[in-house]
Amino acid sequence: MVMCSQVFAQNARPTGVYWDGTIIDSVPLPLHGCGYKHLNEQYMEWHGLTQDWVKIWGTDPLISMIQNAAADIRRRYPGCDRLQVEDLSAENGGDVDGHKSHENGLDVDLGFYREDCIEHDPVATNEPYAPSMVVNGQTSSNFDLERNWELMKALHRYGDVARIFIDQTLKNSLCEYAKARGEYNDNREVLRSLRHVTNHADHIHVRLNCPENATNCTNQGALTGGTGCP
Repeated sequence: MVMCSQVFAQNARPTGVYWDGTIIDSVPLPLHGCGYKHLNEQYMEWHGLTQDWVKIWGTDPLISMIQNAAADIRRRYPGCDRLQVEDLSAENGGDVDGHKSHENGLDVDLGFYREDCIEHDPVATNEPYAPSMVVNGQTSSNFDLERNWELMKALHRYGDVARIFIDQTLKNSLCEYAKARGEYNDNREVLRSLRHVTNHADHIHVRLNCPENATNCTNQGALTGGTGCP
């Protein structure tokens, strides 16, 4: 059995909005933990960089969600690839190279679980993210539908998820999978949170709502409409 330690609470506070904000008393995500690894760790080792360079900072709800969701999937599916964690925020928030948001510690990019269980190596491939999971307009056979669906549910279980940005083709496959398993009606909010955004066929972007005690944090507008499934 895979044993995972629990997350301890801190007092980080997001301010502003996701694309124009900061973090007070941010928390660093350890570069690897139970069921996950941060892809920037290999860049750090290769280039001799320090944690100041790496976008590993966030608020407590974000760090807790990542660690608990990753540990949950690892317990249920031991022995395969870990959750690939990509960019969070800079230590104090604010502008982050390569992103239009990720500024107040409530956003994170996560890679997809793969059927071949091979973990992405950004140094060996010279690519920050793993290959696209959409090939010729279709979901790749290497897209692990079961574990990626369980990840979407786990993110909601451990975090107050506002949105999960993903390619529409991959969302459609998750919708079909949920229906086939008889889980569609019980997970309408999970599916509704999956929003198509271009350039999200190789990773998802998870965004949390502002914590209740973060009075200087502003949520994005509420989602409208149904699940968005075919």
